Amino acid sequence: MRKIFLVQLCLVLCGVSGHAVPQSARDLRVSAIQYNQKLPLVEALRVIGMHIQGGFVSFGVDISGVSEPRVDVTTPETDLVDALQRITSQLPGYTSEFVSDHVVEVYSAKDRVDPENPLNLPIRQFSVVGVPASQILSVPTRYIPELKDYLSKHHSPLGCGSIGPGLGSDALGVTLFLTGRSVRQILDAVAEADAVLPLPTANSKRVRLNPVGWVHVRKNDTKLGIVDVWSSTWFAPLNWRLYASR
Repeated sequence: MRKIFLVQLCLVLCGVSGHAVPQSARDLRVSAIQYNQKLPLVEALRVIGMHIQGGFVSFGVDISGVSEPRVDVTTPETDLVDALQRITSQLPGYTSEFVSDHVVEVYSAKDRVDPENPLNLPIRQFSVVGVPASQILSVPTRYIPELKDYLSKHHSPLGCGSIGPGLGSDALGVTLFLTGRSVRQILDAVAEADAVLPLPTANSKRVRLNPVGWVHVRKNDTKLGIVDVWSSTWFAPLNWRLYASR
């Protein structure tokens, strides 16, 4: 009887704590989704992200081919692993990978091993101090000189802004120092660092922007040839602050 009482007391205390405890990304639940039409891949992943319960993730999306594929997102309540499997099963050659606590990649397997894909370019060193993730993920060539040099020789890079709130000088940013990583790994690390930024205190004048992931699209422009387009996108549910670092 005493053990039952202690368990109940623990549940009550957890329920009234200041913030929720985020679950492991693989254990996150996704509420039922109903759409009567197919959505572009990135938008479909945003819908899944908005329906996540118990935490949040950001996606890193590498879109293969000349056009963004469209998928059916209708699904019963399930876990995130199954929800993503339902998406990638509609796209031959695509897969998903949980790369960190808050970041999941969705990509084409052939592009993952393509030496000409700029995401696979090895970078000697990457360093940023207090830079909002949206800026880095939208224009990575600004912060990765080796990527800029590579694209200037082989392709045309284009930044594409971000989907979400505007940036301000008072926004919290990520600080990272990495060596011997690929561009893909750097973008993942930026998204993860952004996901675990703490919420500002009540007296702080700093702003905590919505956590963002990254999107890379390779297009064939009639004038420019192969063009690499980069953007940052917000995938988290509206209540993501419940599961943010304090």
